[in-house]
Amino acid sequence: MSAGNLGSRLLQEVKVEGLDDTEVLHTLRIARGSQQNRLLTGHQTIDQLLQAFVKSDAPPPRHSSVAKSHQVPVLELVGVSPCSGKTQLLSHLIGLTLLPSEYGGIKLGGENSAVLLFDLGSSISVLRLQSIMANHVQSCVGKSSESVSLQRVVNFVQSSLEHLHLFRPQSSLSLLATFSNLESYIFNTASHFSANRQVGLIVLHHVDAFLWQDRLDDAEDPTNGGDNFRKSSVISDRFRDLAAQLGRLHAKFDCLVIATSSALSTMVYVRTNGLIVPILRSHLPNAWKSFVTLRLLIQRDSVRKFPLGVSAEEAAREADQRREVVERCLFSARLDWSESDDWREETRNAVKALKDGGDLSFRVTPKGIDFDIENRLSS
Repeated sequence: MSAGNLGSRLLQEVKVEGLDDTEVLHTLRIARGSQQNRLLTGHQTIDQLLQAFVKSDAPPPRHSSVAKSHQVPVLELVGVSPCSGKTQLLSHLIGLTLLPSEYGGIKLGGENSAVLLFDLGSSISVLRLQSIMANHVQSCVGKSSESVSLQRVVNFVQSSLEHLHLFRPQSSLSLLATFSNLESYIFNTASHFSANRQVGLIVLHHVDAFLWQDRLDDAEDPTNGGDNFRKSSVISDRFRDLAAQLGRLHAKFDCLVIATSSALSTMVYVRTNGLIVPILRSHLPNAWKSFVTLRLLIQRDSVRKFPLGVSAEEAAREADQRREVVERCLFSARLDWSESDDWREETRNAVKALKDGGDLSFRVTPKGIDFDIENRLSS
């Protein structure tokens, strides 16, 4: 099979979905914006973390084989455990990118940009995203003196969602084929509604979704020859190509890139420079790890186990407190310090200067994401 035929077949594997239900690959053209606008996620702590890692004249980290764009960081959200909340947090950030900065004079904190979402695990719910966006708008309306009907909010959110472009490749090869052909679609502005919007965010949800499939391909690779110690493998080659392709798009669009993954190891805390910080060993190849600028470790706050020898009476006395913790449904996001040896000194100092070292908490509700819980718990 020729390379051209293979590329065409792989592109046909990609499921392309949008709210207009068309069969074409929705794409966008780039409109240059200010550096500040292209960095905003809508959450102050995350924005401050991103700013701490921005430095246009910074050299690439040692051991890095992939050229980085230091104008806009690459953020990875890592789910430390099942139901960690990373998809909910990601949906909130996507919604803020799609929404405008204001609506009828009401400040929303959005970017009014388009989003290219590659949902590799097919786990993003557009209905949930719509609910999160509507809840955010209603919350902003409630803080103002304006009155907006629910139907107007729903219509407004639906119009913003027209600029979400959702792709669902079915393999690593189809994802790479999509990336290599993406620009030709992006500049075909007649096929989508986002001609007048910049690309504000590229999302790779579940970047490790095809890891086991790639491992099977690696085991069946006829060039392997049973050599388990060879320097290259199907997995490392594909992640190197993925980082290169995504890096090219990242540099060209100069927009924020967010990827998500799930941890296969345990998060531990270590002491460094007088701080107790979390680290988590990544199971992804070095080419990907060197491409990512910073990682946030996402998990649901757990209830501590009963100590050994606790009596039934003592357990009963703590029952209400434990139930309250569970019902709060609190989640936390903490900066991963695994690669801190590669950070610039000014970055390390900027992170230390942040409240709680850049850690943040949020609550997942049926309607959306509640970040105000941070203020209520500290008051």
